[in-house]
Amino acid sequence: MASNLDFLVAFLMGILPGLLILWASLRRFDRPYVDHTLFDDRRVFGSLAVGLIFGTVASIFAIVLPRGDLASFAVAVAVSFVFEESFKLVWLNRRSYRGRFDTTFYGVPLGIGAAASGVVAAAWASRAILYVPETFVLLILYSISLGLVNADTGALIGFGASRGDTWRAFLRAVAVRLAHGAFLSPFLLQVDEPYAALSVVTSAGFALLIYYYVYREILPGTLPDDIRRELRRERRRAPAARD
Repeated sequence: MASNLDFLVAFLMGILPGLLILWASLRRFDRPYVDHTLFDDRRVFGSLAVGLIFGTVASIFAIVLPRGDLASFAVAVAVSFVFEESFKLVWLNRRSYRGRFDTTFYGVPLGIGAAASGVVAAAWASRAILYVPETFVLLILYSISLGLVNADTGALIGFGASRGDTWRAFLRAVAVRLAHGAFLSPFLLQVDEPYAALSVVTSAGFALLIYYYVYREILPGTLPDDIRRELRRERRRAPAARD
């Protein structure tokens, strides 16, 4: 019974911050902000489910990589990041997704699902001390940080797929993950406090900075020009209607 409760708590730690990020990312492109939803709900939740499944596989892959010393640890982390971003690249460049403006939107839930599974794995591995306040708070911050950076890279790769700019988008995503991993490495190495907390907070700040760019530029930038003009007109009408 206790193990079931621990798993539920771990799952909620992973999925709830991710769902909040997903809602914040896509809400502008759904009613009532637009006349019709600009994405397919089935593809959004399908991508989230695929991300959850793949994230479980990626977590197992990361665990089995050798980590004997600092150098092998760095290589293992880099390889796992490239593996994760490569899957996003393959999934979002399938024939039914390539060249569609809404593919950028589906990269967000794909990344969030993968991040959620990673958080569940980390929380489950820490279940012996899961309810210690410091551990609990750190894992929540870790969930936010991992959710943000995976949403970032999913959107970047999805945007590249929508524009036929596949490899440059992939390299940008890998660079973001590696930089984020550098900030997060003290936490992953389980260093003593306060350095682990500083590591997670710094990584979350970096991921939020990239997310601001994704939110302001990438997500609206994926829309065709006519839809963007329509959105601008709707925003101008809204204050007038209130007056």
